[in-house]
Amino acid sequence: MQKLLLHLSLFFIFSSSLFAAHNFGAGFILGDPSGITAKFFMAQSDAIDIGLGESADDLYIYADYLRHFHGVFPISELVFYLGVGAGFHDWEKDNKNDHEDENRIDVRIPVGLEYTFVKVPVGIFLELVPALRIIPDVDFEIRGGLGARYYF
Repeated sequence: MQKLLLHLSLFFIFSSSLFAAHNFGAGFILGDPSGITAKFFMAQSDAIDIGLGESADDLYIYADYLRHFHGVFPISELVFYLGVGAGFHDWEKDNKNDHEDENRIDVRIPVGLEYTFVKVPVGIFLELVPALRIIPDVDFEIRGGLGARYYF
């Protein structure tokens, strides 16, 4: 539990430094992982997305670079995005009284849609994230979820 609180504290410290800039959103994601997410737009089409949550009952932290493609759909508020990033999974395995920790690192390729409301600064998003685990072994997983962010 202390480890989770430390990670949450570090996440909020990092996120709050981004909060001073414009085009910052914070919210939640439900899926794999389920947790909190923050997005910082560096330009109209370029953003950094970070998150902290629970995946398979263990801590998962990720950071992605996202490229937004405006005008793909006839609805201007709906934007398609594609990106690349990394994920860290602090995985704990219990085998008959044997407790083993394993740190996993993924290469992530998020693909998603985000709808941002005009009258309120809220965005809802749906994303699918193929993830290639590269440490400690090679494996493939599908992550993703549904979420919302409030933009400041």
